[in-house]
Amino acid sequence: MKKKRGGWIAALCIALVLLLLAVGGVYRIDEGQQGLLLTFKEITDYKEPGVYWRIPFVQTVEKVSTAQIHTLELGFRSSGTDESGSMSYTDVEDEALMLTGDDNLVRVEAVCQYSVQDPQAYLHESRDPEDTMKLAFETAMRRNIQNKALDDALLNKQDIEREVIPDFQAMLDSYGIGITVREIRIQNITVPEEVNAAYEDVNNAQNEKTRKLDEAERYENEVIPAARSEAYQMVQEAEAYKAEVIAQAEGDAANFTSVYEKYAQDKEITRRRLMIETMERILENAGSKTIVSGTDGELLKLLPIEGEKDAQ
Repeated sequence: MKKKRGGWIAALCIALVLLLLAVGGVYRIDEGQQGLLLTFKEITDYKEPGVYWRIPFVQTVEKVSTAQIHTLELGFRSSGTDESGSMSYTDVEDEALMLTGDDNLVRVEAVCQYSVQDPQAYLHESRDPEDTMKLAFETAMRRNIQNKALDDALLNKQDIEREVIPDFQAMLDSYGIGITVREIRIQNITVPEEVNAAYEDVNNAQNEKTRKLDEAERYENEVIPAARSEAYQMVQEAEAYKAEVIAQAEGDAANFTSVYEKYAQDKEITRRRLMIETMERILENAGSKTIVSGTDGELLKLLPIEGEKDAQ
């Protein structure tokens, strides 16, 4: 009886152990997850969502969510909520401070949202995939900021977001850690308080320079057209005077040529005609007195004649 009772107890113990092993080996892969089955720490199978069994102590299962969106912070760390319920943050200056293309300092705070695409690569291709991602994210952001001027970096955050994503993703693909970048959001780009006063001085100087240039351009637009109009008017007046003088000179030359031609034909008659025309011009305003030259060369003095009829 004792032997029979001992056999039952041993069988019962073995059955309990097997039951525990059977129950303990059951595992579940939830929706949105992928599982890796490892036998003696070597990957032997990939598991989709469902219920499976493994050999306890021989096989292990690693689960990775491929649907969950993870968040990576750059330049700051969120540290939960404070007593008032507001989210509190801690600055990470070493990450946040970056140099622009025109040698100015800015503080950059950004968030990257990503998901795991390849669980095997994510878990086994890198010792610390999150740390690798942080370094790659910071490198991609610094590379982009270094290609921007200060004003461009401060005003065009959306352009920087779009440009950083493909650069960041290409770096992660080269590392082969199985991560897909979903979105990058720049929370803030500001000038550090230590250099903010200097930046304001530079900004004011640039604004003053722009104002002066605008005033100079307005003055140029006012003065140059007026000067051109005045110059054009002077040129037109000079051209008119030139044409008038040339026409007068040509007329005088033509008159002189005509007189000379007649004079050359009959010099005596021409002399008399010229003398008579000259005397007419001289005596035209001589008053009521008339002087007549006699044929003997002596002057014949006449009494004043008031009118034409009396002279006749």
